[in-house]
Order: sequence, then C-alpha cells, then structure tokens
Amino acid sequence: MRKSMPLSLLCIAAALLGGGPAGGAPPVARWNAAELGVKPDGKTDNTAALQKALDTAGRAGGGIVELPAGRYRVNGTLSIPAGVALQGTYHAMPTISKQTQKPDGTILDAYAGRGSQQGTPFIRLAGNNATVAGLIVNYPEWKESDVPPVPYPPCVESHNTDNVAVTDCCFLNAYEAIHFVFANRHLIRNVAGYPSWRGIFADNIQDIGRIENVHFWPFGTAYAPEKPYSKWINTNGVAFEFARTDWQYVHNTFCFGYGVGYKFSESKHGSANGNFLGLGADCCRRAMLVEQVQQPGLLITNGEFVGRWTSTDSVCIEIAPTVRGKVSLTNCTFWGPIDRCIWHRATAGQFTANACHFVDWDNSGSGWPAIQLDAGKAIIQGCTFVRAGLNVAVQEPVRSAILTANQAEGGFTFRNKAGKRLQAVANEEKPCP
Repeated sequence: MRKSMPLSLLCIAAALLGGGPAGGAPPVARWNAAELGVKPDGKTDNTAALQKALDTAGRAGGGIVELPAGRYRVNGTLSIPAGVALQGTYHAMPTISKQTQKPDGTILDAYAGRGSQQGTPFIRLAGNNATVAGLIVNYPEWKESDVPPVPYPPCVESHNTDNVAVTDCCFLNAYEAIHFVFANRHLIRNVAGYPSWRGIFADNIQDIGRIENVHFWPFGTAYAPEKPYSKWINTNGVAFEFARTDWQYVHNTFCFGYGVGYKFSESKHGSANGNFLGLGADCCRRAMLVEQVQQPGLLITNGEFVGRWTSTDSVCIEIAPTVRGKVSLTNCTFWGPIDRCIWHRATAGQFTANACHFVDWDNSGSGWPAIQLDAGKAIIQGCTFVRAGLNVAVQEPVRSAILTANQAEGGFTFRNKAGKRLQAVANEEKPCP
C-alpha cells in the first residue's frame, strides 16, 4: 500500500535532521487515508478501506492514519492496532449543532450495531498506545423522536490495554460514547457530545487514568425539561460513571441535562478512588450519586452542582447506604431547583464538606435541609448558606457529626436527633432582635 511519503525517505529525512536511526529517534510513518481509497463523499462505505489502512500502519510498527476533512460513511466497525492513531483534522474540542451540518473537519457517520447494546463497538482501541483523535462521530439513523433512544454498542471501547487515548473528538449522538475496562493510564481529553445513555464508563483501571476537559451538553438538539427525548436523558442518562479505578484523575469536566452527572458504582472488580477537580453538573436529577467508594475516598474540589430544571426532587449529592469509604468536598457550590444539596445515608461512610457554598435548597417547600445526615460520620466546617432555612438535619443513627465555623443568613440552624453524638462549635448565631 502506498504511503504519503515512502518510509525510506522518512528515515533519510529524519537522519538528516538528527532523528531516525542516526539520531536515536525512529521516524513517524503517516498514511493519508484519502490517497488510499477512503472517500469523504458521505455515501461510499469506507469500512474495508479504512481498516486496511489501519492494519497497514499496525504491521509497520505503528503510525498515523490521517483522515482529511469530509464526511466518511462507515457501515461496519473499526479496530485500531497497537501504536496506531486514527487522526482527523481537529486539534481542539469539536462540536456541531446538527447532523446534516456541512463538515468543517473530519466526520465519521456510524451505522453498525443499531438496536443492540452488546454488539461490537464502532471503534475498538485494540492495542497499547492506540489513539483516536480529531474527529466527530455521528449516528445518522438516530432520531430525536425515538424515546427511549435506540441502543448501540459503545462508540469507542478498549479492554486490557495500556496508554490508549481519545482526544479532540465529539460524539454527537452516541448511545454510549466511551467504555474503558482494564485500560490503564488512559487519556480522555477535549471530548464533547450528548451521549444519550452514558457518556464515559471506566472500570478495573489499575493504574491512574486521566479524563480532562470533557463537555457533555445537548449538542445536535434543543433541550426542554419536558420534551420526551430531553426528559429521558434527564432522568435515565449518566454522563460519567466510575466503578473500579485506582486514583483516577478527572479535571475540568461538565455535563448538562442528565439523570446522574457523576456516578460512582461498584462492579465485580471493585469501586473508585481519585482526585476530581473542577466538576460541573447542571440540570441533573442527581448531580452526583455515590453507591460505593474505596477507603482512600473521593477528593472533590471546586465543583458546581445544579438540580434538574423544573424538578421538585433533585438532590445534588446522594451518598448511598452501601458506601464504606470517604467523600470529601472542598470549595463546592450548590444552586438551582434543589430539594436537598447533600443527602448522606452511609452507615459505615464518612462525609466532609469544607468551605462549600449553598445558595438554594428546599425547592418544594417541604422543609428539607440543605444537608441531611441520616447515618455514619460527617464534618461540616467553614461553609456558607446564603438564605434563611434549615441548614443541617442530623438524624438519630448518625454516629458522629461535627458542625463548626459555618455562617448562614439569619444564623446557622440545625436539627439534632443524634444527641451528644453531635458537636456544634463557633457557628454564626441568630442576630439579636
């Protein structure tokens, strides 16, 4: 198969520049897919031609298969070998507003797997260091009128690999965008889209994975709280889900309009711990749902959590009774249509909120507190509550609760059913009449 430049010429050029065999750094081989029979006309099935290019790069020991700007129809599925990158034209997070938009870059139209969540993924990162980058994936058979959405297999999947990456991509209307299991040291960066059922799933990640600058938002459709398609995602969809991950790093991520923004679950491999910085979950029925965490816990800093628009039952952070580890919040803010900002229910769990800011709660007028502690242990310190109302409710099963140095409009108020297991010190008192 012909390359855009013969490998021998690349070696000579690299050697002259101090790379290649003479300089110690191997050359990078590139294949232009358009020169190898892949057609960006939106009509030709490019599955075989594109897979042949990927396999050629794999047999050569790795390289980059470049897809120029255009719309590429792919009826089947693709497998990216070890050391190979499928590279589109985008070098930043791409987005489009509708399926039929004229391409200003690389768009793959995916047709395989409609109706089955269990089929072969559209793109499999099949070996170590495999990458997909710089493109938009669109499912042309997707219809907003299909409620519930028609299932598909994951758009990008990897299993039993190291150092795979998804960068600078948009998954416009995928059912599930990215599914990584036992994909150690993965990198997901500059990713956008509006996956309907689940955005990213990570499990059995035994060495640190990184997810950065991801934005799941209603691209390709218009959001309305009671519109059937929006409402289905807003009550059933999950933007980010983490099962077993060992010290996951998640930085500067955002989702809008999901049933659960960030879900921490437990698989047969275990549960998560990690560092979560700059999280945003807007218009979510549960901005964060914690079903289980490892003992080292979740460190969550600089988060913004907002309830589902028009709802009366949104809880920003719910910590389930099953949780055994610790959930720590620092410098997070809560606002919007919320009943309870935090609902801690874990008998064996520990919860801490430090320097957090509570703007809205008790949207239904039912007398809910901003923070409800039903069980376990908790520390609420240095937090601010900007309106009058019940700030914290401590239920009888709570084993220990410490409330200290909190400020609230009209004075910090709490309800204590735990007796001496509650300690409250140096909180703002009600002003004198």
